[in-house]
Amino acid sequence: MLTLPIINLFSLPLILGTMITMSSSSWLMAWMGLEMNLMGFIPLISTHSNKRASEASLKYFLIQTIASSTFLFSFLLSSSFSIIQFTMMTPWMIPFMVILTLSVKLGAAPFHMWLPTVAEGLSWTNCLILMSWQKMAPLSIISMIFPKNPLIIIIATLSAISGSMGGLNQTSLRKILAFSSISHMAWMLSSMLISKMLWLFYIFIYSIIISSIILCFAPFNMLHINQVSTNQNKKLNSLITINLLSLGGLPPFLGFLPKWLIMFYLLQMNMFLMVSILIISTLINLYYYTRISYSSLLLINSNNKWMKTKTPPLTKQLPLSMISLFGLITSMLTFTLL
Repeated sequence: MLTLPIINLFSLPLILGTMITMSSSSWLMAWMGLEMNLMGFIPLISTHSNKRASEASLKYFLIQTIASSTFLFSFLLSSSFSIIQFTMMTPWMIPFMVILTLSVKLGAAPFHMWLPTVAEGLSWTNCLILMSWQKMAPLSIISMIFPKNPLIIIIATLSAISGSMGGLNQTSLRKILAFSSISHMAWMLSSMLISKMLWLFYIFIYSIIISSIILCFAPFNMLHINQVSTNQNKKLNSLITINLLSLGGLPPFLGFLPKWLIMFYLLQMNMFLMVSILIISTLINLYYYTRISYSSLLLINSNNKWMKTKTPPLTKQLPLSMISLFGLITSMLTFTLL
């Protein structure tokens, strides 16, 4: 297991790599940023010395290495190191290769099956990084090159279907959130058809909500649905339920606001089929979010007198409560003003 100073050391290239990629106008610098980010994340995955963590780090390394090699090959074929020249001068096939390569890095459908298996072997902290921060760099590149490419619509549609259907038969919380992340990827890619800033707003809201959910699961080492249902802490169960409904985009919670904006503008663009697929996938997501918290919140559990109910310390209860309440109040005020 890595010590805290070493973890902090590898967190630096993880952050710097993403920032370099997002601010770069050169393909070579963007590729170097992706590789720096990868080299910073692999040691963080290996913080827990067990078989699952080792297997997850190896899978993640191989998949990302193959994707990075294809990404490097793609812009070498274009004979251009400038992103602006790339978008103006290259034939249609090379941008398609770049988008498919970045879809592999993101875990978007149809290249999504590695994401749940890798997430299953990670700690909750690394799951949070994988589902939020690691998406920033590839999404920023896609938003810079042909954000209205027809291939993005296809990938977004497949991600919505695969993410919603894949989570139905899962009992592992990490796999459920991984399939949920694939489904949310469809919304992020759809938002690129509208504005380059809208996907940043969406991933910001998504990161806040997923952070609050993982902060509920991590202190109690909750890994499966039955652990949530047997938890007798009603305050914690209420927080989990609120944040899961917000993640699913149920009004008036915070998660509905970016989804509502995306639906509004897509309908203005007459993309009715796309909106219908996104709404149906979100309803399926809400079903398995509700399945997590239903038994713990609404059913009566046997309360044994000799079992002491775990209660998170006040330092962890306050941030969770503030995030949930702030999200609810902010969304309600926004809809009132609109």
